Amino acid sequence: MFEDKKDDFFLARWVSGELSEEEFKAFKKHPEYQYYAKIMAGADALDLKTYNVEKELIALKSKRENTTNKKKKGTVIKLLPYVAVAASIAIIFGIFLFGPKDDFATQYGETLTVQLPDGSEMILNAKSKASFDKDNWKNTRLVSLEGEAFFKVTKGSKFTVSTKNGEVSVLGTQFNVQSHNALFEVNCYEGKVSVVNKNYTEILTAGKAYRNYGNTPENWTFTGAEPTWLTNTSSFRSIPLKYVFKELEEQYNIQINSSNIDLTTIYTGTFPNNNKEVALRTVFSTLGMDYTISEDGNTVVLEK
Repeated sequence: MFEDKKDDFFLARWVSGELSEEEFKAFKKHPEYQYYAKIMAGADALDLKTYNVEKELIALKSKRENTTNKKKKGTVIKLLPYVAVAASIAIIFGIFLFGPKDDFATQYGETLTVQLPDGSEMILNAKSKASFDKDNWKNTRLVSLEGEAFFKVTKGSKFTVSTKNGEVSVLGTQFNVQSHNALFEVNCYEGKVSVVNKNYTEILTAGKAYRNYGNTPENWTFTGAEPTWLTNTSSFRSIPLKYVFKELEEQYNIQINSSNIDLTTIYTGTFPNNNKEVALRTVFSTLGMDYTISEDGNTVVLEK
């Protein structure tokens, strides 16, 4: 399940409370941690019967001894102590996956990769939300999004991402959608996408982008195979400063006091998503602004 885990029973050991402190800390940083935490949150609501491991071990060993296709005894011993836990995970996992509606959300500085029912992939950026109806997926392939996400869509029927600012429809492609307040931006990385924003419709091909904020549509071309935020860098092209500050806040869980700043100032630049000190220095030095940080590190006060 996790490429970076050396043992095959990582989830079972997690459920059993057998992870070391270092392993648990590393797991919490994994993009799928919240996903499994949500699965396990429903465990208390299930009335699972106690699994008699010793009894089932004896029965299974007896059955296996009577077959011609025998396996090593050591393999059986290694697997069976985790059977009850693994079975519980499978039951919970099935209930969670096949519910009528799936909702996903990321916190400050987090990203989350979600495999959709048709094999398409959705990667959520920090402080974003997405949902879809699994039961009706074959008929709709519809995802509701608030925030930012990158999609890798498998070919098939029309695939639609719906936001409060507009819709993006494709058949099979890779694209990024950002919808924050009045900002709506779409970048096409592969294939072709249809963008509908209020009374405006745009067809984007690979390397083309569309943006609308303040009822002002804008188009441009770009290079790159994927959004830079996937590699821990936030990038901005001629965008009002308020959206840059919003991204800083969402990546680092901070509040920027900008009461004396003109937030309509246009900004072009980047900052890292994994080093707060460098990110703040990069943005504000570019703008020629001084700043101070509160003692708790949660508030940034700007000075002209």
